Amino acid sequence: MAKERKFDFAPLPLVVDTKDELETNAPAEVLDGPPTKVTFDCEFILMENMKDYGYWEGLTQKDIILESLRLYFEDKEIRPRPDKIRQRPKVGRKPKNA
Repeated sequence: MAKERKFDFAPLPLVVDTKDELETNAPAEVLDGPPTKVTFDCEFILMENMKDYGYWEGLTQKDIILESLRLYFEDKEIRPRPDKIRQRPKVGRKPKNA
């Protein structure tokens, strides 16, 4: 007998109309959306140092990487990518649910 399960679904992100941005040439605002999963290669010694530090400080690898990125970009001037590049379709594997 299957149990009834109720799922809560997050609302879909809203599409921002970019016509106004193109007319004013104002820099695009960074929208705070859902988290994105990333995968990358990392030097072995850096990964081991992160694991050791996280163990003794009670931090997850995610916490360490996010804090490192925040500190790295703190004093940087970040220019937005051109709209043509930003609106390119994603390349990669299709989700299994599709």
